[in-house]
Amino acid sequence: MRAFWRIFLLFGAGVAASSQLLPDDYQDTQEPTPLDGSPIVVEISWNIKGVYEVNFREMSVLLAMYFRMQWREPRLKGAEPNGGAAVPLHSQFLERLWLPDLYIHEARDITSYKMVEKVEGLYLTPPDTILYSTLLQLKLACPMFFAKYPFDVQVCTMTVSSYNFGEDRLLLQWLPLGVSADPSVNMQLPNYDLHVTWANITSKVWCLNCTFDPTSMGEARLVLARRYTAHLLTVYLPSALFVAVAWASFFWPADVIPGRTVLIITSLLTVISMYAAVGQKSPETSYLKAVDVWLFLCIVLVVLTLFQYAVIITIKRKQKERTAGQIFPMKTVNRFRRNTAEDRGRDTPSDTPKTPSLISTDGPAAAYEKGEGRHAIRLIQYEHLVEMVGKIGIPLIFALSNIVYWSYYLS
Repeated sequence: MRAFWRIFLLFGAGVAASSQLLPDDYQDTQEPTPLDGSPIVVEISWNIKGVYEVNFREMSVLLAMYFRMQWREPRLKGAEPNGGAAVPLHSQFLERLWLPDLYIHEARDITSYKMVEKVEGLYLTPPDTILYSTLLQLKLACPMFFAKYPFDVQVCTMTVSSYNFGEDRLLLQWLPLGVSADPSVNMQLPNYDLHVTWANITSKVWCLNCTFDPTSMGEARLVLARRYTAHLLTVYLPSALFVAVAWASFFWPADVIPGRTVLIITSLLTVISMYAAVGQKSPETSYLKAVDVWLFLCIVLVVLTLFQYAVIITIKRKQKERTAGQIFPMKTVNRFRRNTAEDRGRDTPSDTPKTPSLISTDGPAAAYEKGEGRHAIRLIQYEHLVEMVGKIGIPLIFALSNIVYWSYYLS
């Protein structure tokens, strides 16, 4: 019970002491003005406590952060030096105190944490320096570009400035803490690595030739680099292996048509199914993403393997047609040779010389046989050439494409 009354008395003393710091004519609508007429300096910093969601469909980031701002209030009275230590003030003091009207440009929604009271603190460093700190949940708009997905790096900008005061009346500066993030944030993000940077205070020019004065502006950047190891193991490596499975058909005999065809078609349908499944999970865009380019390359290479085998089958069919077509002409030529020799044997004396053109090896029949033989050899050479182009050319295209692909998307 004594502890309760002690806390109660300290609480009341803190409220009373806080109210005694403000003069009777204090106005919270009027910003404090330094004696030399310079703009009031507001120092800011924030610490990112956690990043809970990166929504690529809404293009937003949900995070929690400690936001701090510090400024001098020369109108305070009765604050005695305390060795440079900050003195906590009661939150009721905020109801009468002037606060900088800072806001975050990219914020879609800001919520203050509250349990028994709002999670916020007010501190006075004598004689007149005020530090305000609060814990906020912020839904931040973050324009995202997915041309390099899943190797993309998203940069979310947080811009802070005053809404009413130009830089001639309110000037921002960074506190020594600047902008930082808790080490545990990267553990909360399974798909991203977070890096925080901030730039020097600049001026925000709202428009040209207008009545709005330039505003002092602080800007920080949240750099979200996607972790792509899982994509390599679940998309890139399996698709490359299925392309290699299609290439295994190069080493099968060309006469095994069902085996080679089934192998290539199965690989093609599998890669197409992977392309459809990845498209459902990846961000919807009107342009090609890196994963789309990769899967499209895999599909094209499997299709080239199928076309290569189609050319080989066509050459094989022509070989069979030529072989079957030689049977009837050669029989006709041989029959013509025999009949001509018998007729001439009956009608002419035995010492009459036979016509050399019908039985000579340099006649039309021999020429026909030689032409067909050369054509058959040429078809066999074409078949071997197409096989070698498939075995060497298509893997070489894939290797060169990989060099260009990874050099561009991982740069």
